[in-house]
Amino acid sequence: MRYMKFLLLPLTVLFLLSPMYAQNTVKKVGGGVIDREKKVAGDKIVILPFYDYSDSSMKYLSTYIPELIRARLDLAEGIRIYDAKMIKGEIESRKLTPRDLYDREKSLSFLRDINATIGLVGRYVIVGKRIRIDYHVVYVTTGEIIEGLLFEGVVDDALMDTVDRFADASSEWFEIEALSDVVTKLEKRKKTRFQEIFKKLKESRIGIIFTNKWLFSLCILISFYVLAKLLILFFEKILKRVTARTGTTLDDDLISVSKKPLKWIIIVIGFKMALLPLKLDATASLFFNNVTTAFIIAFITYIVFRALRILIRYWGNRVSEKIDSRIDDDLVPLFVKISNIFIIIMGALLILSRFGVEIGPLVASLGIAGFAIGFAIKDSLANIIGGIILILDKSFVVGDKVTVNGDTGIIKEVGLRNTKLQTFDNEIIVIPNGELMNKKFKNYVLPDPTIRVVVDFGVAYGTNVDKVEEVVMNVIHSIEDVVDDPPPSVVFYEMADFSLNFQAKFWIPLYENQYAKKIEATKKIYNALQENKINIPFPTHTVYLERE
Repeated sequence: MRYMKFLLLPLTVLFLLSPMYAQNTVKKVGGGVIDREKKVAGDKIVILPFYDYSDSSMKYLSTYIPELIRARLDLAEGIRIYDAKMIKGEIESRKLTPRDLYDREKSLSFLRDINATIGLVGRYVIVGKRIRIDYHVVYVTTGEIIEGLLFEGVVDDALMDTVDRFADASSEWFEIEALSDVVTKLEKRKKTRFQEIFKKLKESRIGIIFTNKWLFSLCILISFYVLAKLLILFFEKILKRVTARTGTTLDDDLISVSKKPLKWIIIVIGFKMALLPLKLDATASLFFNNVTTAFIIAFITYIVFRALRILIRYWGNRVSEKIDSRIDDDLVPLFVKISNIFIIIMGALLILSRFGVEIGPLVASLGIAGFAIGFAIKDSLANIIGGIILILDKSFVVGDKVTVNGDTGIIKEVGLRNTKLQTFDNEIIVIPNGELMNKKFKNYVLPDPTIRVVVDFGVAYGTNVDKVEEVVMNVIHSIEDVVDDPPPSVVFYEMADFSLNFQAKFWIPLYENQYAKKIEATKKIYNALQENKINIPFPTHTVYLERE
């Protein structure tokens, strides 16, 4: 039974190739003039100039709208499409105006004269800041007329967006309602080997698949479902083997998040294609087309959403290994959130545009709202930017001993908004990153953890300074963890009012032991001076009294 699904594979192939049997290959006619001698009456679609019913100042829309519609129908298979500019000479030779061509009898007569199969005739009305566009389709051979969709939009600054949306909607409707029938009725088709095969298949016992619209629609849906299953099989059986040979898990993660959405995209496309043979009315066709397209956009948005998150985290891991682990902890979540918000907004706007919502004003409103919010939270943004700069600049890291504004302590946390400093009195000082960026601070850890210990002491006048240096140097050598490079030293630097002042200097490998080593050295130096009978003076004052 597990192999039964592969029996549907021929149906998939048949479906993917079936449009070919209805395709008519024709040569294009250059110069924008219809060649009535060489072409037959089954391959000409003409979009006539739209009539400006309100006699507005926007006359250019008369030919611009047909041009936009034709641009969206240019890829229709086996069909030649002409817009108003391309037949300008034909119209002028008959001294016709857009108003004349909007008349059903005159437009039908003109279309017959130029050997067209189908004509699209429309008009637009501008009232205040609103534009209303309606049109109808004329079948020349039968004289049948089908009313199109009624469209309304704003004129103002969003006129181009409005006209573009009308062109999108009308071209989709026109392709579903008009061109799907014409493709199958084009005369003098140039047969291909595949088309001959499908003709024979249609005449065989399985021809019912192509003649019964419900069965054909079901076969299309099943074919796409099988195609989706084959895609999943390809991901799991082939791509996973390929990605297993790489030295990273990035490709495995991308495949994992994309295979199921791609499967559903194919199924939704199958559902969309399965509706075509049913010949639904224009409103229902456009509605289902917009809904399925919205689902496709949603699935694509989901893939980008998940893939970008993986790529950012992968980048964060790679950079943090070389620079600082805080990038992975602090910056990556921020970048992920920003990118997620951006992708969701873009996906939502694209979906709304499919249902006729004006996204131009929405984008403008989002821009204004973003500016207002940015101005309102500029201090917070300054702190966040300051945090990013501090992290990337590596001015300090958690655990460093620093002095900021006279406060000395250990960095406990470097966040995106502020930095926390723990003093040696166990107090937490919170410093905004925007303010910290502009302050001068001392980092005891940089450029490395070694630090110098300095002990000041004094001896009485008359003491042998060489003996003092020898005694104190012996004390320094007795202290553990004193480094030899730089070497320790005892410096006689001042003859003060009541003492000879010295400094004992030595280096230790870890800055956190500085205070403890200073206390230890001070105690040992004092005891050594006492043992060697070296006097340590204290401040004295001599008072002279004069008698009168």
